[in-house]
Amino acid sequence: MFSPQWFLVDQPRARYTAGALAYFSQGIPMGLLHIALPAWLVSEGMSAGGVAAFLAIITLPWAFKLITGPLMDHWEFLPMGKHRPWVLGAQLGMVFSLLALTLLDDPLGQLGLLTAICFAINSFTATQDVAVDGMEIDFVPLTEEGHLTGFMSFGKAVGTALAAAGTGTLLVMYGIGVTGVVCAVAATLILALLVLVRERAGEKFLPWSAGEASPLDEPPLSWRKVLSEINLVLWARASLIIMGIMFFDGLTGGYGRALMSIAAINLFGYTTPQWSDLNAVMNLVGAVLALGLGPLIDRHGAKRMLFATTALLAVHAFLLAYTQQLWTNDGYVLAMMAAWVVLQPVTMVCALAIAMSIVSHAASATQFAIYMSVSNLGAAIGSAAYGYFAARTNWSQNYALMGALVFVLLLAILMFKTHDHPEVLLEAK
Repeated sequence: MFSPQWFLVDQPRARYTAGALAYFSQGIPMGLLHIALPAWLVSEGMSAGGVAAFLAIITLPWAFKLITGPLMDHWEFLPMGKHRPWVLGAQLGMVFSLLALTLLDDPLGQLGLLTAICFAINSFTATQDVAVDGMEIDFVPLTEEGHLTGFMSFGKAVGTALAAAGTGTLLVMYGIGVTGVVCAVAATLILALLVLVRERAGEKFLPWSAGEASPLDEPPLSWRKVLSEINLVLWARASLIIMGIMFFDGLTGGYGRALMSIAAINLFGYTTPQWSDLNAVMNLVGAVLALGLGPLIDRHGAKRMLFATTALLAVHAFLLAYTQQLWTNDGYVLAMMAAWVVLQPVTMVCALAIAMSIVSHAASATQFAIYMSVSNLGAAIGSAAYGYFAARTNWSQNYALMGALVFVLLLAILMFKTHDHPEVLLEAK
């Protein structure tokens, strides 16, 4: 595994391991910025609207992936592979931006700087995500897509879980500077492992190493070619429906992330470490379930599995909304909060699989980045929307609204036809 002879083109184990490692690394900022830090800010006295706005702003880089994708498809350094240089560069940027958290002495008093640093962390993380997705899509056979998304989601869930548990305690005990250093060290270790991955034999190990571009890699696409390839499939019916699915999936996720973090502290009385630890444990459970979903997705289809798991989210939201009399029951609250956490990686692997199923290999980074950008734009809007409604509705209504959003997502999933695929659409054109 640690040998430099680790090639994605002909080693399924390399594809699964590299994808899981990269997504594990993405889980580090996720656990810190989207779970532990919001809970800590609430416990330090920040308002619900303030935390929701903070989450909305730092989520925006994930919506800008539609810009990053075309850049990757146009600017390449093929002697090191089509996407690998972007993966390594973004991972390095993640390390340095995490270290920038040491500049904060009083995070609440330096809210602008805190937001800017977290925005930068997510910018590098989102760039790494686009590069990894494009790299994996280029080499994974259609028959492995479910397995691959399962491994990648497993890696992200484990990374998120460990980061949430660790940073939840570190923030309370040592502050944000030490927390940033610990996270940067973990991201550096992942970078060292990702350096060992090459796309094809004969490529450069590092920019100054011996090697050359593979003759199988085509020259970078021109801007006109990138836009032409995307236009052939992006506005097809199946692609538009996928964008609708991804938008509402992100919308419900962003809304729920803000609602559940704030409710955990202000409504149900959790401390930051308690909420972070609960997320850690249940994310690990969800990671195992997500890993097992890969073969089920390959067998039953991404649409059917996404509908089933999303339906559970809808039931969960409406149950919380209309069982207010049970909110004083600690066991019931624990079960419901845990269920929400565990469903996040489970639905994520299904959403990734359904988006990946119609991606054209001609401009994989761009097309998949657009789908994920739509999802993350929805997440930013969802967090901001919760901040707006939090001041105007009660807790029960907040949960009912989340259930209504999930119901709209279910309708969008029903509209998707599994037989539509971009390669077929390209031939039809």
